[in-house]
Amino acid sequence: MLYCENCQVLSRDGKTCPVCGGKKLRPVRPDDPVLLITVGEEESARISAAFQDAAIPCFAQAQGAGSVLSILGGQPRSTARRVFVPFGEVEHAREVLIGIGALKEGASAKPPEPEREEQPMSRGRRAAARIFFAVVFLAVIWIVVYFCDILAGYLKSLFH
Repeated sequence: MLYCENCQVLSRDGKTCPVCGGKKLRPVRPDDPVLLITVGEEESARISAAFQDAAIPCFAQAQGAGSVLSILGGQPRSTARRVFVPFGEVEHAREVLIGIGALKEGASAKPPEPEREEQPMSRGRRAAARIFFAVVFLAVIWIVVYFCDILAGYLKSLFH
């Protein structure tokens, strides 16, 4: 079985990575981290606790990067987590997943479907986005102040 270092997944056909389509595959080593399953944040915590009880080393990583609006709002765009285990522990980890009901009997944790990978924003695009959002923010403030001033003038005219 071959391993893609980029995506940290196993290739079943041995020719290309099922996620990125890359051809730079190498033989898998027992300590290579392998993507086991992608689940929600709460399920990830439950799986990590079960793996800790079973003495299986694992780590969970957020899937995808945040968008500009989510970064400004302080919220991650996605709460999906990718759970990784060493290749030598994959079968034991699958048994634990079946035992806690996170994976159905006879099912395998298939590699994820290829997803559109977002390119990181260049420095210029990031600066342009910040400037744009600053201008939009100032425009919204100006509009709110303008209409509040009109409303205050109207209310003042009612009492004079």
